[in-house]
Amino acid sequence: MTSSPVTRMDRAYLDIRHRIVTGMCRPGAPLSESALARLVQASRTPIREALCRLLEEGYVERVPGRGFQVARITVKVVRDTFEVRRLLESTAAARAAEVCRPSAGRRLRQLALVPPDNGDPASLRRAALANERFHLAVAEASGNALLVDLVRNCLDQVTRFMAHGTLLRGASQRATEEHLDVVRAIEKRDAAAAREAMERHLDECSRDCMQALLQGGEGDIAV
Repeated sequence: MTSSPVTRMDRAYLDIRHRIVTGMCRPGAPLSESALARLVQASRTPIREALCRLLEEGYVERVPGRGFQVARITVKVVRDTFEVRRLLESTAAARAAEVCRPSAGRRLRQLALVPPDNGDPASLRRAALANERFHLAVAEASGNALLVDLVRNCLDQVTRFMAHGTLLRGASQRATEEHLDVVRAIEKRDAAAAREAMERHLDECSRDCMQALLQGGEGDIAV
């Protein structure tokens, strides 16, 4: 079975989405179709289609009479994202405990380690990337491809939060310990314990992210 060819709209969508997720396009910044067409090297039709898709996903907002702008980051958006993550990822952890093979458990244990951060942006991003890989691996261990896609979308939103003043400092050691709690439950085939461990971990992450947002967020963030 061959995969579908990548269309011009797909390329435009992926390019613009990457710019938004990584913070290259700031929250609230206007998104000019003509400027994006030059930047992405595409005509305005695929740009407009890409922006409509990003609107549906919550990455852009429509401004009456002015077109599109990058969606603002709000307290509600952060809360909603972690609420969905809690539902999805606790289910993934429970399912992984039921179905994953020992080799998958060993891989999770390796990925559970979040490297220590030194407070500088580079080490903080390395820690964030390691954390993302672990959470995706848990979703993959569930054996549900759709669940993996949904978790990845939520993690992209968290990456966007972190690009705008909510990098979490000093959380690496605790994250590693909480990841290992999830792994141990999965290795023991204890679905209930795996679900509870993931819920506890994400509740802590949500509190940390919200605190960073309220205390240290940049002007891009609408509280």
